[in-house]
Amino acid sequence: MEDHRQDRRYEELYSQLLERGLDMHVNNKKRIKVGLILLVILPVILEIIRRLTESDKIFFLIIWVFCMFITCIYLISIEYIDDSIQKTLRDVTDREADFDELFMGTEQIGEKLSERRENRQRKLREILGSKRPESEDEE
Repeated sequence: MEDHRQDRRYEELYSQLLERGLDMHVNNKKRIKVGLILLVILPVILEIIRRLTESDKIFFLIIWVFCMFITCIYLISIEYIDDSIQKTLRDVTDREADFDELFMGTEQIGEKLSERRENRQRKLREILGSKRPESEDEE
């Protein structure tokens, strides 16, 4: 009876831990979107300010580079935190947590590229196959 309660308690703790981990993962995805938007919007804002004030280009270039470094550090730290959460859940529970990827991995990118390459080659074969002469006399 006591073992049954303890097992149920462990399952409840595991489900709470997994739920919190998944919540943090979803929040990390949102944070990454914000960081990527910052990478796009920040240079535009700085360029508008520079043109309105007619300031020195070098000064704003330094500010822009500094802001890009800070944004990149922010994005890297979010990825690191998400990865450490996944590892902690794996270590604590000896189960595989079912998180989706924050970014598309290199394997997934390679698969998409090979699919596109195969599609292009198939289309090229279809085009070349339809343009080939049907008999040797037409050549």
